[in-house]
Amino acid sequence: MWALAAAAGGVVQSPPNAAELTATGFDHFYNLEYPQAIADFARLTQLEPESPSAWNHLSQAYLYQEMEHVGALASELYGPGDPILTIRLLPLNPAAAQRFQSANQRALALAQAQTQAHPRAAAAAYALAVAWGLRGTFDFVLRKAYWNALTDAGKARRAALRAVALRPGWREPLLILGVDDYIVGSLPWMVRWLAHLGGFSGNKRRGIARIQEVASNPGGARTEAQILMVVVDRREGWNRQAIPWLAALAQAYPRNVLFAVELGEAAEAAGEHAAAIAAFRSVLARAAAGAPGFQQAPLSRVWYELGNIDRLFSRYPEALADYRQAESAPQAEPRYRQAAALAAGQVEDQLGRRPEALADYRRCIAINPDGPAAHLAERYLDHPFHPRKES
Repeated sequence: MWALAAAAGGVVQSPPNAAELTATGFDHFYNLEYPQAIADFARLTQLEPESPSAWNHLSQAYLYQEMEHVGALASELYGPGDPILTIRLLPLNPAAAQRFQSANQRALALAQAQTQAHPRAAAAAYALAVAWGLRGTFDFVLRKAYWNALTDAGKARRAALRAVALRPGWREPLLILGVDDYIVGSLPWMVRWLAHLGGFSGNKRRGIARIQEVASNPGGARTEAQILMVVVDRREGWNRQAIPWLAALAQAYPRNVLFAVELGEAAEAAGEHAAAIAAFRSVLARAAAGAPGFQQAPLSRVWYELGNIDRLFSRYPEALADYRQAESAPQAEPRYRQAAALAAGQVEDQLGRRPEALADYRRCIAINPDGPAAHLAERYLDHPFHPRKES
């Protein structure tokens, strides 16, 4: 079925080879087109059923598809305070978990068998490291099984160190080592000390340097390293440094709406408000035009961020209009609807329009009565918001 005759010339196309399937699969993957990526990687496993790398690619696509589904892909969730630990994600889909675990287990089994049969095979050691790293991400983000994730990370680190020892100068395994260094090096000192007793060590500065080395040079892990540099830079408050990474990613993967949105957010956090507005308005325009990948743009998030910028410059009517758009946007995310309702109430209080503010606060509370935004709104029901009293 792969051979298709071209209507004009009768040319027969050869079925895609492994390199082509890998390239198209990752193009789909980094453009958030997970079903297409999964289809390509599934074909790759059929073409190379004994390749642990092929199964790693497939399991990674399954993993990130479910992470997108539950709402765990925004870099802000891994920023200061680690909101990923407390935010309420959608429930894990058991069928999706099973698909990931099946592909991941296949990758682990193949890589372990190959490392045992060929102890000096660097590629097998690296494939094993990737498989353990993916399992660690699954355990940490989706299962919230933190000790299991730490154990998985330790196994990934040991396999990555083995790959580097077998092939000195190989950059791809440095990404796994860099992430491990950064995460352990970022833990509070007491937790880091306990981790050290368990055999885990880390150095945040060394971790960042390793990730940046992979991100700055050609190689198979370059795009993933660039994404991680965005996460690191934004987590550390280096938003201006994140902008070039995001601009490069948005250009390389123009159908990835998250890169476009986060470019605006990084510019906003860096104080480059004109650039932020331009980025957010571009997202809105591309969504309105039905640009590929932008049909599911997080419009509530974009309108909310625009409202914050307008509010910062005391453009209160414009800010209110933005917040109303955030609340009414199609498929609006509850947390942005709630944040917009709270912010609108604060602006109405600043304008002295108390009845309108009270209505906004009540609407905020109704969205999620147990969240921190609702608790603030309850306070403002009794005492009008005033910016000087909040500082």
